[in-house]
Formats: sequence, structure tokens, C-alpha cells
Amino acid sequence: MAGSNVKRRGPATTNRISAYLLHHLQSLIFSLGKIYQAPATTIMTVAVIGITLSLPGGFYLFLKNIDAMSGDFRSSSQISLYLDLGLSEKRAREVEKDIAGMDQVDSTRFISRDQSLEEFRQNSGFGKSIDTLSSNPLPHTIIVEPIEADTFAIRNLLNALQAMPEVEIAKLDTEWLERLYTIIEIAKRSVTIITILFACAVLLIIGNTIRLDIQNRYQEIIVTKLIGATDAFIRRPFLYGGVWYGLLGGIISWLIVEIGYLAISGPLERLNLLYQSEMTLITFSFHDFIILITSSTLLGLAGSWIAVARHLNQIEPS
Repeated sequence: MAGSNVKRRGPATTNRISAYLLHHLQSLIFSLGKIYQAPATTIMTVAVIGITLSLPGGFYLFLKNIDAMSGDFRSSSQISLYLDLGLSEKRAREVEKDIAGMDQVDSTRFISRDQSLEEFRQNSGFGKSIDTLSSNPLPHTIIVEPIEADTFAIRNLLNALQAMPEVEIAKLDTEWLERLYTIIEIAKRSVTIITILFACAVLLIIGNTIRLDIQNRYQEIIVTKLIGATDAFIRRPFLYGGVWYGLLGGIISWLIVEIGYLAISGPLERLNLLYQSEMTLITFSFHDFIILITSSTLLGLAGSWIAVARHLNQIEPS
């Protein structure tokens, strides 16, 4: 008997699940049809959502590019060591070998006093004045490339090098880099706040659109409730409508940002030619695209859910 009950329940359960999934599919297609039947409203709503989401998306990409550029600056941080004037070249080269053997040092480059004076003569434009000097006032110099890119680690290395008796001055110009990272951190927090505000704006836009759709279908909802439809049954097409608005708005925002960065790429290439640099713009990766589309779709679902939960319960047959 128990086995026969299981067999009887099996097809019934399967039929209920199939009917449930079929209604979800019908609601998905029905909501898309409703959106298609009102092209003016759909275009305006999707355009507003796309423009709204493109602003935090554009700021995110801007910070991503700045962060990449600043990472290159940090990796090229160098420590310049100006040795004691009385130090011979032989001893200076021995000091360079000792520094190159440190665990925190990636590479070193030695610049002799004569080489420094010659470079200064060629680049300063004071060649004749330099020739009148009785002695070379420039010290031997060692350029040190740290392994670590962390500012704290570089500071520790700087202090260790400055403590060497042969080193007169150890110079690291990273104050501007620290200011840059502080500004970037402020900008990141600002973008987070802006993203939250614009996400709330998207919720309001989609919520208001679904609210108007509920009001336009007031009589239809009344009749549907009179014949015994549940709130969940009536709610589904509206929820899927919000999903479609969020999905299409996310795609539009992605297109807006990509087109904007494509427009910038031309002048950037000319700038690279003028300054002989290799700056490249970072655009949305596939991972970023998925996050953007998923976030916009979830915002659409949340906005429609809030609108439906608030206004659908107020509609009851009298």
C-alpha cells in the first residue's frame, strides 16, 4: 500500500512542479510582451536606468585605470644614494655590491662622479661654467630598485641604507605617491556612496514604473482575484517585468560606458605617440560585465517587488 501511495504521489508532484515552472515561463514571456507593447515607456525607462547605472560604472572604470597607472608608478620607485664625497670609486663599487646583496633589493645601478658630471654638463646647458670648476662637486651615486612595492617596506629599506656610514644622503620621493593613493582611497569611497545613491534611484524608477503598470491593470487584477488567483500568481508578471527593465538597463549602461571609453581611445593613442608612452585604457572585463548585469537585474527585481508588495495588497474585490 505504501509503495502504491508513493507511485500515485509521484506523477502528481511532477505535474505540480511542471505547472509551476510553466507558469513562470509564461509570466516571463508575458511580461516581455507587455514591455514590447509599450515601446515609448520601455525606451524611456530603460534609457534612464542605463544612464543612471553608467555613471557609477564609468567612475569605477576610471578608478580602475588610475589604480593601474599608480601601480606602475609604485613599482618604479627608486632610492637614490649619494655617497660621501671622500669615498673612492673602488670603495663605492664595493658598497654597491653589498647593497645589491640585500634581501630587500631587486637591482642596483652605479653612477660614478665623472659620469654624473658629464650627464649634468650635457643636460644642464652650463657646460662652459662647469669647465671652470677646480674639482668635481658631485658624489658617487647608487640607484636602488626595491623588491617590495609596499611603501612601509620601502621606508624601512630607506632607513637601513641611510644608516650606512658611506651614505651621505638617501633620497626617496614618495610623498606625492602617498598623496595620490590617499586621493584614490577618497575617490573609491565617494564612488561607493554614489553607487548606493544611484542604486536607490534605479529602485525608485523601476518601482514607479511597476506601480503605474499595476494601476493600468487594476480591473484585470480585480477579475483575476475574483476567479480565485493568489497574490503570488498575480505578482509574477510584474516581478519579471522589473527583471526585464533591470537587465535591459544594465546592457544599455554597459554600452554607454564602452562607447565613451572607445571615444577616448583615439586621443589617448595620439597622446602615446606624442609622449612615447604605452598607456592603455582598461575597459569592462567579462567578470565586470557579469557583475553589472547581475546587479542591475537584481535591482530591477527588488524595485518591482517593493512596488508590488505595497500596491497589490491594496487591490481587493469589493
